[in-house]
Amino acid sequence: MKIAIVGAGMAGIGTLRYYIDHIDNPDMEIYMFDDSNAAGTGYPFGPDDDALLLNQRLKKMTLAPWDDKKEYVKYLKKNNPDLLKHEFITRPEFGEYSKDVFSEYVKDSRVTFVPTVVDDIDVIEKTYIIHADEKYEVDIVHLCIGQLPQTDIYNLKEIDKYIATPFPIERNSEVLLNAKSVGVIGTNLTSLDIIMYLHHNNYKNDILVTSRSGTVPFIRGNEAEVDIDVEALKQNRDITIQTIVDIFKEETKKQGIDFHLLTELNDMPVLDSLTYQLEHLDTLGVVQQIAEAMSEVLREVWNHLSIEDKKYYIKHIKGTHGQLTGPFPKMTAEKIVELIEAGQLTYVSGVKDISYDDEFVINSEDGSYSADVMVSAVGPNLSGENLADENNASPLVKTLIEKGILQVDELGGIKITYPEFSVISKAGVLDTMKLYGNLVSTTHINNSGVNLILKKIPHSIDKIIQ
Repeated sequence: MKIAIVGAGMAGIGTLRYYIDHIDNPDMEIYMFDDSNAAGTGYPFGPDDDALLLNQRLKKMTLAPWDDKKEYVKYLKKNNPDLLKHEFITRPEFGEYSKDVFSEYVKDSRVTFVPTVVDDIDVIEKTYIIHADEKYEVDIVHLCIGQLPQTDIYNLKEIDKYIATPFPIERNSEVLLNAKSVGVIGTNLTSLDIIMYLHHNNYKNDILVTSRSGTVPFIRGNEAEVDIDVEALKQNRDITIQTIVDIFKEETKKQGIDFHLLTELNDMPVLDSLTYQLEHLDTLGVVQQIAEAMSEVLREVWNHLSIEDKKYYIKHIKGTHGQLTGPFPKMTAEKIVELIEAGQLTYVSGVKDISYDDEFVINSEDGSYSADVMVSAVGPNLSGENLADENNASPLVKTLIEKGILQVDELGGIKITYPEFSVISKAGVLDTMKLYGNLVSTTHINNSGVNLILKKIPHSIDKIIQ
């Protein structure tokens, strides 16, 4: 049994260790492919500035959710106990753990790490030819491609002072820290990382964060518990999106919380919204726990919903749901508030266009603004033709789409079976080619987070072995 794991980030490491720990086959050969600079961490967790905090609490992080949910805590007790004093840790700190796990597992005699990026794959009957530094013929492929390129919304990629890929952020330190002003496209968690990096490195000039919607992620509230029978709801094959929304409304009402608070927070100026949230962390914690419970249900019933329900969720609900299930740390929010109140940080909403004429010109509903340097923080565009667009897709994804090995789902992302995670090519289902992560987020819905992706890998592998 010859296995290829394409990508040595979090999903790749999880795949590797599940084979080593749980598949009893002394003759299997595992080939793992990635750029040597990213192997063991993936780009989001590689060496970088200490300002980049993970948005999940330290005690909930692990690379073995199926075996040991406390593995990372145990790792820190042994290797860096001082970090256990913190509620949140940095991306590079978690990357040190993942690098150590990776280094340990590639020592296995059945594993060959190939420090080369895969640029093509051929499907020949029941085998695959991997094109890397040379050709490798294998029986099974796990595509753990990880982070996709940021979308170039305003076609700025040819401009020197436009940063298309923000991480590792230290690579762009000279341009950013010497800028007369910095503009950030997008208000997601990546934009917060960029702001915190500038603040941490004593940047004193103006920062402008631009978006069309003007909404920002919510602050992570205090831990809470809610009484929702998640397991029963997962088994309900007649459930609809409206049912899930109604349960959410009912539960918030039971907890004495006005459901419309979420809309009101998004309608407020960013400063007012963050100030309110900081004063109501208990309320936020309850609402976020309800949203997490609904996420767990949604992930299990998603592929039984009608296409109309799925489209409605993506268009009308997913944004706010994501704000609740992907919140950011309180200490980050406090610094954002300080920067806004000091007049250094401005949020610009209703953006219509960004162009360049000696400087970046931001045209919004409220007027025009300018920035010396512009950074993209909008994330990848997973819809339709964008996945195969050379500006937005990884070269391997683009190639495999053009060959028909990968197909674009009408909701965005790539078509797979669920819960097997098998690729659906134009020629049919490829039972021994698996795909995880951002590219399948319209099938494995709300899968943002290391633990959520890794938890599905055991079933995917077990189905192959069976």
